[in-house]
Amino acid sequence: MLTTTVSGRTWNFSHAIGRNAAAGNGFTQPMDVAVAPGGVLYVLNRGQEGAGGVQAPNKRIGKVTIDEQFVGDFAREDLVWPMGIAVDSGGNLYCSDEFEKRIKIYDADGQRVGEWDGEGRLGSPSGVACDADDNVYVTDSANGEVQKFTSDGKFLASFGGAGSAPGQLNQPWGVTVAADGCVYVADWGNNRAQKFSADGEHLATYGEETSGMAGALNHPSDVAVDSEGDVYVSDWGNKLVKIYENDGAVLTQLEGDAIEFSKWAKEVVESNPDVVKAYRRVKDTKPLGLFERPVGIAVDEEDRIIITDSTRGRLQIYAKEKDYMDPQFNL
Repeated sequence: MLTTTVSGRTWNFSHAIGRNAAAGNGFTQPMDVAVAPGGVLYVLNRGQEGAGGVQAPNKRIGKVTIDEQFVGDFAREDLVWPMGIAVDSGGNLYCSDEFEKRIKIYDADGQRVGEWDGEGRLGSPSGVACDADDNVYVTDSANGEVQKFTSDGKFLASFGGAGSAPGQLNQPWGVTVAADGCVYVADWGNNRAQKFSADGEHLATYGEETSGMAGALNHPSDVAVDSEGDVYVSDWGNKLVKIYENDGAVLTQLEGDAIEFSKWAKEVVESNPDVVKAYRRVKDTKPLGLFERPVGIAVDEEDRIIITDSTRGRLQIYAKEKDYMDPQFNL
């Protein structure tokens, strides 16, 4: 399903970035992605699964471009259990460390420039997002709430609260702030995503079972919003990305389409004839392109959707075509 069309919108699969790798132009459990101007992506890697838990190697932040140029990586030996990443208007990065209960700050060149614990309020920081004023929103999975801080960690407000009623949260994970200031949260434990006003008023819910099987979520991990208000949710448990109208109506879903090798993967594969032969023997390549564990999701200034797949060690990129019209054929 390289092209998905519904309700006058089309999402075209563009390309994949990365491969499973411990260093250089590759990723190791990419958990989240932050978009900076000029097509720059920062990819948060949590490290090698099954290799020591919080002591697992290869935790780092990779800096790449959306056209698959590897710029570098940083924060090695500096992260314990990283969960989320966000970038502010000045290019500074905010990375949550769930184990250390802190937010660590890096500049665009990867130098650590600060850290804070939110005045001791953070029990289990997960998702991170910045608003237009560079305030920082953090989902606190342990306390079931969203907390708002200044960029230097001064507490401003919180909303949510543990529970399953509208506006309450159960192990919230990803968070994003839309251009209008509304806050969207992946409500992991309640199998839904929720929309709040900038002041924390509950406005809408996405993916509850009442929306039908097509729209129901299974442990969503992250959420993003494009310039037209369409809402994208990483459906971790169902191995999909669900797309909703802003009012909560289900639009469609993406299942992953990266059947071709990424540029980085080609560099490795083409130097190994045995791998090339094995790939050519695969009769049905579609399963190779599917999401295995979609986690982080972001939308850039051109409404390209970037999805991290932690298990497959890559990103998948989709381009949204607006005002789509079906072509006319004369047969």
